[in-house]
Amino acid sequence: MSIKQFYQELSKGMPSSVYLFYSSEDFLLYDILMQIKESFSENAFNFDLFDLNSPDDNKPIEHIIDILNTLPFLSDRRVVIIQNIQKISKRDSKKLEHYLKNPSKSSLFIMLYEGKPPKLFEGLSAKNIKVIGVNIYEKDIPMWLNEKAKKKGIKFTDEALEYLINYVGNDLGMLYMEIEKFSSLNKDIVNVDDIREIVYSGINYSAFDLVNALQKKDAKEVFRIYEKLSKNTELQILLGALNYQYTAMSSKTNENKRGYKKIFQLLHEADVAIKRSHNFVMEELLLNLLAHTK
Repeated sequence: MSIKQFYQELSKGMPSSVYLFYSSEDFLLYDILMQIKESFSENAFNFDLFDLNSPDDNKPIEHIIDILNTLPFLSDRRVVIIQNIQKISKRDSKKLEHYLKNPSKSSLFIMLYEGKPPKLFEGLSAKNIKVIGVNIYEKDIPMWLNEKAKKKGIKFTDEALEYLINYVGNDLGMLYMEIEKFSSLNKDIVNVDDIREIVYSGINYSAFDLVNALQKKDAKEVFRIYEKLSKNTELQILLGALNYQYTAMSSKTNENKRGYKKIFQLLHEADVAIKRSHNFVMEELLLNLLAHTK
């Protein structure tokens, strides 16, 4: 399933009495929580949020059940959310299961579960829960980013979105932080040049020097520049800057297309390795680029 199903339920006003949203991506659960709060928290008398992972929310489960069974005040429904429901004890789970066998029609009960598909409740109680697994497929990330940007009053060009995803990767939390950053530009449209200016700052100039040294097969100079860059630059940013430099070079010539194809393959493999937290990724990449450069 994807986050689209959540959007569909939200657009219908969350018609079921009980929902359980689960995801291995904690930022998606945070995003769901923020959107539910935005939609339902206007009436504070009928909105309650509990976090089982927080010592400050150490409320007995009986207290939460009592709230669920309390009629809403000047509203159609009461909204109760439990974050980190995966932390619930077996004892409290049994008590909550009793409520779930006959949930209140005047309450909207939402549970957020971080992890793989949960097996919290069984039998009759499970039949009354709408369970939705939440994730974002890679092809849907641009759509998700556009939705977030729209709420901030900005729009990314398609080229800018592609460039941003290439730089940040698929980390939704990091992508959202970048949107926050660009929302302060006071621009309606964000293009590639805006992203280069903010993301790379002076890094592209140093990356140009690095590529220059690689082209000259000057290993000593390559690793001298890299040592300097690595102290103040995240690997993902440096990799993106290298990709930008090689893309600019390849666009200016029709020669050695096969050579550039191999370079971009090496850059892609390094990108995957960085995201998997492998060691010495950039050092290995630079050695491969030195060996490959004619």
